[in-house]
Amino acid sequence: MSGVGEEHPPSPPARDRGGRTLLLLEDNPALARVVATVAQAEGWVVHTCVDTEQFVEALDAVRPGALIVDCMLAEGSGLDVLARIAAVAPDAPVMIMSGYGDTLLRLAAQTAARSGLTRVTTQPKPFAAAALRSFLSQTPGPPQPP
Repeated sequence: MSGVGEEHPPSPPARDRGGRTLLLLEDNPALARVVATVAQAEGWVVHTCVDTEQFVEALDAVRPGALIVDCMLAEGSGLDVLARIAAVAPDAPVMIMSGYGDTLLRLAAQTAARSGLTRVTTQPKPFAAAALRSFLSQTPGPPQPP
């Protein structure tokens, strides 16, 4: 499981396994562990970042098949990384989550659209594992060899 928070260092960038790498920006260690556990059970390699700087570095190092971004972080905003996601992985599905209500999620969706992202889902926190599984199912499995 990916380490988060002060008691564990961030996990090193994972190598993409045919589009099954999930890049997660979440500074709440408990929620990050839940997301990682559910995603790993679905066959995903999870790389967890606790701030936008880590996230941008990881985004440059891996080719994520899907991304999950928390809007409000202890240091900064997840919305700050949306343009960078659009530049690096414009076709990857992105889930933007927030525990601060629908208004922030609408703003996040508008920001994502202005950034050029087209496969965006917004999700209020807390959410059920089924919502995460549904989001992850948007990404096809590994490409078939020719």
